[in-house]
Amino acid sequence: MKRKTKTGLLTMLFSLLVSGARADTVKYLVLETIDKGKTEIALDNQPSISCSGGELKVTAGGKEVLTTSMANVKHFYFERATTGIDETVGAKPSLQQGHVYMTNLKAGDSISVYDADGRLAGQQTVGSDGRVDVDLTTLAKGVYIVKTPATSIKIINK
Repeated sequence: MKRKTKTGLLTMLFSLLVSGARADTVKYLVLETIDKGKTEIALDNQPSISCSGGELKVTAGGKEVLTTSMANVKHFYFERATTGIDETVGAKPSLQQGHVYMTNLKAGDSISVYDADGRLAGQQTVGSDGRVDVDLTTLAKGVYIVKTPATSIKIINK
């Protein structure tokens, strides 16, 4: 039963790779095995996975990357590339009493607030700590869009 499940999951994984699913957001396919640890395969190298006779074979860029028993596969997942240098996951907003507190931003970035008609209602610069406090209490009631370089958040100012 366990072998069928792994074969099915690996077949599904192979289908995702072939169809290019999430290729715009992920950079690596990571396979963890019981005996060899972790193997990272860049999706840019167009990995190919084959399963035959209880054996899993992964090739990428025309070279064999990993050959192992299906029973040896611990788990697999997709992973984004990280540099470890000033990497941010994205804005993390918190709403409190007419203020939008945002953290995890890049210092010096510009944060814009637009009203429902698309007019600029305010603009602020992210502090050196990666935080900004967007004060909505001075704005009229209504719908606003708070825009960072990476995302937009819809806010209803009541």
